[in-house]
Amino acid sequence: MAKTKKPVEKLEPAEETKKDGKVVSTKRTKGSEFFWTQSRCTGCNRCASVCPVDAIKLERDKMPTKRVGTSPCTRACPAGLDIPRYVRFVADGNAPAATAVMREKIPFPSVCGYVCFHPCELECQRQKFDEPIAIRALKRYAAENDDGSWKNNLKIAPPTGKKVAIIGSGPAGLTSAYFLTLLGHEATIFESMEYAGGKMFYSIPEHQLPKEILNKEIKTITDLGVTIHTSCQVQSVQTLFKQGYDSVLLSTGVLGVDEGLLLPCDETAKSDLIKGNDFLKGIKSTTKETLGDKVIVIGGGSEAYNSAFAAKNLGVSEVNLVCSRHTGSKEASPEEVDRAIDAGVTVQPSLDFVKLVKLNDKIEGVELFRIRSYGYDKENKLHYEIINDTRRLISADTIITTVAQNDKPGSDYLSVVQPGVFAAGDGISGARSVIEAMAAGRSVAGLIDKYLGGEGNLDETLAPPEKTIKPLGEPKGQNRSQVELNLVKQAGGDKVEIEKTLSPNAAKKEAQRCLRCDIVHQVHDYSLDTSSCTYCGRCVDACYWDAITNGYGYEAAAKKRKAEAAALEEKNSVYNYAIRILPIAIGLMILAAAIAKLST
Repeated sequence: MAKTKKPVEKLEPAEETKKDGKVVSTKRTKGSEFFWTQSRCTGCNRCASVCPVDAIKLERDKMPTKRVGTSPCTRACPAGLDIPRYVRFVADGNAPAATAVMREKIPFPSVCGYVCFHPCELECQRQKFDEPIAIRALKRYAAENDDGSWKNNLKIAPPTGKKVAIIGSGPAGLTSAYFLTLLGHEATIFESMEYAGGKMFYSIPEHQLPKEILNKEIKTITDLGVTIHTSCQVQSVQTLFKQGYDSVLLSTGVLGVDEGLLLPCDETAKSDLIKGNDFLKGIKSTTKETLGDKVIVIGGGSEAYNSAFAAKNLGVSEVNLVCSRHTGSKEASPEEVDRAIDAGVTVQPSLDFVKLVKLNDKIEGVELFRIRSYGYDKENKLHYEIINDTRRLISADTIITTVAQNDKPGSDYLSVVQPGVFAAGDGISGARSVIEAMAAGRSVAGLIDKYLGGEGNLDETLAPPEKTIKPLGEPKGQNRSQVELNLVKQAGGDKVEIEKTLSPNAAKKEAQRCLRCDIVHQVHDYSLDTSSCTYCGRCVDACYWDAITNGYGYEAAAKKRKAEAAALEEKNSVYNYAIRILPIAIGLMILAAAIAKLST
C-alpha cells in the first residue's frame, strides 16, 4: 500500500512591522518554535541543506535579483544605507553616485565617513574569508570626492503650509528637519547652545571631526530652507503651539532633560492586569503561592516601588520593576527606592520601552526594547520604531501595573503627552551613536508627515541606475586596503593618530572585494516541518541574515523532543539488548538440547 504523503506544515503570520515605510512580514511555526522573516531571507538554501532530517522546504527563483535591505551590512546599519550599492559605485570609479546613494538615507555622509562606528563592518561576510570591507573609509572617500550632482535628482514637494518646531539641533533634529523640508513642511530648529550640531559639534574633538566638514553639511540643510535659532531655549511645547506650529519634535539629546524624556506605557494601562492599588490593599490576604516565583511591576512611582517591595517581602524570588520613567506617576521617595532595591528588587533601565507578551491569549511576561522615535497621531494612537537588537524578554507569573490610562504630567513639561508632539534620538534611547541619531531623525520625520496629512514616505532615488549585476562566484584573494594614518598634535601637546582618506586606486580595489550579499534568490514559499525537526539549531546557525530564528516556543519544544528521544533510546536499548542476547540464548538452547540428546 502506497504511503500517504504528509501535508507540509505552513508557517502562520506572526507580526507585521513597518520599517522605512515598508511592511516587514514575519511568519512562525504553529507552536512559535521558529520565526521566519521573508524580507531577510536571501534564498541561499543553507538552512535546508544543513537540516539532517530534511524538515525545511523553500521555493525560490533560479535567477538572482537585487533586493534592498537583505545584506548583513545594510541590516547592521542603523540608518539602513544601501551599502552594497554605493560600494559598487566606488568600485566603478563613480564617487558622486556613491554619495547620492548615502544621501537617500542621511544628510551627513561626510560626517559619517569620519565618525561612524561602522557596525556594518562587524557583520560583513567578507571576514569569513579574510577581513571585512573598509566600509567607513569608502564612505569618506566617496563623500570627499562628491561633485554635488545628487542635487539634480533631489525633489522638494510643494509647500504644505504646515510648520514644525524642532527642539535641538543635533543629528536627530537636523536630519528630521532635512527630510521634513523635502516633504514640503516648514521646519524651524530651536537650539539652546551657541552653535548648531549638538553632540557632533560639542562632543567630538576637532581632529576626529573637523568643524569645517560639519558646518558644510549643516549649510546644505539650511540652504534648503531650514531655519536654526541658536542660543534659544524652549521651556514649553504649549508656547510653540500658540505660536502657530502644527507639530513639535523633541530631539533634546541626553543633556536636554535629566535622564531623558518620559516614556509612555499606554498598552499596560489598558490591559487587564492587577492594579497596584488593589494589590497593596489586599496584601494581607496575598501569599507567595498566589503570586508565583516571578513578578513584574510596571511603573516608576511611589506605588510601583511599594508594590515591588511588598512582593519581595512576601518571599517572591524574582521581582523586576520596568518602565521606571513614564508619563504620569507620583514620584517615589529616595527611601522607597532604596528599600525596594535593598530587598532585592531589580530595576530595569529607565529608557526601556515595555510591551506585553502573550502566548495563547495568556500574558507570559514583558518584552523590553529601546525605541528610536515615537509620537501620537490625531486619534491619540501611539506609534514608535524599535531599535534593532535591543529586544529582551522577561517572563512572569504575575504582572502588576501602577500606570493609569489618564496619567499626564504638567502641561509645561517637555514630554510627549498629546497628539502632534513627537520625540526622537538620545533623549528617549539613551546616549547612542551619531548614525543612530540620524536614523531616529529620519524615522520621526515620517511619523510627523503622517500626522500632518502626508503618507510618511521618505523614499527617494538620487543615484543613477546600476548596470546589470551578476552574483559573485568565489571571492578573490585580495587583502584589505590599509588606511594611512597621520599624527596630529592636540592642544595639550599629546599626539593622536587620525585616518587619512583613501586614494582613488586604493578605494577602487577595496570596493571590489565586496561579496554582493544583496543579490538574492526571491523566495515564494517557505515551510518547516516541526514534527520531524530535531531542534539541533543548525538551520539558525547557518543563516547569515537571521531570517530563521528561534521563537518563544523553541525551548519547550526542544525539551519535549529531547525527552521523546530519550524515551525512544531507552526503548531501543532494551530491544537492542534483546537482539544481542538472542543468538546467545538460541545457542544455549541448542547446546542444552544436544546435551540432553547425548545423555539419552
